[in-house]
Amino acid sequence: MLVNKKYVKRHAKGFVYLHWINAVCFFMLFLTALPLYADSCKGLYDIFGAKTLQNAHRFFAVLFVLNPVIGLITAREGIWRMFSEVLKFNSKDITFLVKFPLELIGKHPAGIPKQGFYNGGERMNIALQLATWGVLVGSGALLWFGEGIIDNSIRAWMIPLHSLCAGIGFAGSIGHIYLALIANPDSVHGMQDGTVKVDYANAHHGEWMDDLVKEGKIKQQELKEALKG
Repeated sequence: MLVNKKYVKRHAKGFVYLHWINAVCFFMLFLTALPLYADSCKGLYDIFGAKTLQNAHRFFAVLFVLNPVIGLITAREGIWRMFSEVLKFNSKDITFLVKFPLELIGKHPAGIPKQGFYNGGERMNIALQLATWGVLVGSGALLWFGEGIIDNSIRAWMIPLHSLCAGIGFAGSIGHIYLALIANPDSVHGMQDGTVKVDYANAHHGEWMDDLVKEGKIKQQELKEALKG
């Protein structure tokens, strides 16, 4: 069933909250650690104090870890779907990634195979973010709790590893933001109330839309009318 005859439900509210909490936590973690890497940001120590930033970093680190754990309870369907979709990467997604660059300038390339609930680009981004989350949490935990327990030579490697993953995650996040706000602004609506426009969903997730019709969740006629409008 469509919402207001032109939107289709894509994400549950619990999953939307999970997304934004994760985003806020990541950027706050990045911000509170910046003075360690950039002299131009050391003024943050003068404003807030080094101890305050350290405590804030740890506070958001705990939220960063707990958020997906809580999500497994409050947004279980969305979480499991995200994991399962990443494992479905196939030749269609490779074709998508080859043609994808035109999306960067706001054009929808011709010849892209119909995509599922997540398209090839989203699957790659999810895989990247899951990997960086795991390494950030693991290396961060060793740095926080490993003193006197883990050999210092091992802990020393955790600092560059933690920093590298933070940089990769930040770069991926900037690309994600650009695509959402500039290249495909209609996608942002999915992280506001969980719905996206039918024409956007049909263009970027056509296989998923076909599945909704087959399952009887959307009638073919109302889909046609929504696409005309």
